[in-house]
Amino acid sequence: MNKEEYYKHIEENDFYPEHSHKWIVRTFTDTSDFNPNELFYRNFGPFETKKEAKEFIENYKVKYTTKGFITRYSIQGLCEVL
Repeated sequence: MNKEEYYKHIEENDFYPEHSHKWIVRTFTDTSDFNPNELFYRNFGPFETKKEAKEFIENYKVKYTTKGFITRYSIQGLCEVL
């Protein structure tokens, strides 16, 4: 079973209520200019809601990092399998 199949299996069989999750933000920084194929990450949280997590990271990117420093980010439930 690959990752996508696993998530589909979870979606079809796990009815744990989403609102009971807390959320984290995982940011990624591509350092391939220095180390090819290397990607660093950092976690923030937990947050009570997905919306709160999104608002945090959007503000954080603008206020505390230079443009392009955070390559991408994801918002994940704490009980989500990574």
